Amino acid sequence: MAGHQITRAGVRSGPLHRFMVLPVAVLALGVLTTGCATKGYVKKRVAESEARTDASLAVVRTDVSETRTVADQALERATLADKLASGAIDYTVVSTHDARFAFDDFRLDPEAMTVLDDMVTRMASRPRTVIEIRGYADASGEDRYNYRLGRERAESVERYLVTRHSLPPARIALMSFGEEDPVSDNTSEEGRSQNRRVTARVLEIAAKPGDIPLAVEH
Repeated sequence: MAGHQITRAGVRSGPLHRFMVLPVAVLALGVLTTGCATKGYVKKRVAESEARTDASLAVVRTDVSETRTVADQALERATLADKLASGAIDYTVVSTHDARFAFDDFRLDPEAMTVLDDMVTRMASRPRTVIEIRGYADASGEDRYNYRLGRERAESVERYLVTRHSLPPARIALMSFGEEDPVSDNTSEEGRSQNRRVTARVLEIAAKPGDIPLAVEH
């Protein structure tokens, strides 16, 4: 009876061991015969993975490029606005246009769009012009909120000029003055409605020998 199961150095032999030999051998044979197919499958999956990686990298590169473009445009606009505000750029005011806004709103109405359309028409024949957009608010809210509202109104005008008239963003300088510099008193509704505005000035940059104004030539 002892011959049915003998244990030596942790190895068990007997009838069960003999029955296990055949399946293991068959499995080994299967692995050997399918080796080529397995390698081909792996190569295919690796190629697919590399293709997906290349596509992902292409998307990332595009996103980075677009982000840099937007960042560069923002920097150019900020630099232009700073130079205009500090008087570092000589210019002549060609025309001034006011667009009005509803209370606590920064959306353009048809009348404001007409004002901006007319402005773009006037500057079409002047390639050395830039647009300075100044956003304002009435004195109804807090200073910080009014400054933000003025900025949103200026950005709304910019979006319209870029999307409707394909004006290069680099030719636009944005500023917000909040409730500063009112054109009317803030004690009446009529006065406050006049202060809820964006003033867009078309500025012609003075030419200097060998000088190309920032973000004007395209």
